[in-house]
Amino acid sequence: MKARTLQIDYIDKKSAHEFHLPISVFKKPKNSQEYSALEKLLDELIDTVRNNEKHPLADVMQIIGENLEQYDNEHFPPIGSHITDIELIKFLMKSHHLKQIDLADIFGGQANVSRFLNGERSLSKSQILGLKNKFNISADFFLR
Repeated sequence: MKARTLQIDYIDKKSAHEFHLPISVFKKPKNSQEYSALEKLLDELIDTVRNNEKHPLADVMQIIGENLEQYDNEHFPPIGSHITDIELIKFLMKSHHLKQIDLADIFGGQANVSRFLNGERSLSKSQILGLKNKFNISADFFLR
């Protein structure tokens, strides 16, 4: 008896596009070749499924998309994710031509700014809010 590969077969009635999907499409990609193959398949699924959440392949599309997103997050962290709060504040100070005294009102004194920049203190919620407002940035930069 010949072993058969378990797969999902689907023929789209509108386009007559045939999908013969091995169960392995539900695995998370392990390398860039697997990623590329799944990305190509996802593009085909998107073209077929569109916004129809009740489409028979909608769940397949969602699982593949989530697996690709997880691969991206593991292999390509978001820009700036390795920047410390101290590095960010120093960058903001430099780009806005500010000195420690310019942040004293947010930190409760220049000495506290210095302690933070030297790694002796962490940011409080009120300091994060003050920095958010002063530099017009999201507080999410500090909430990692």
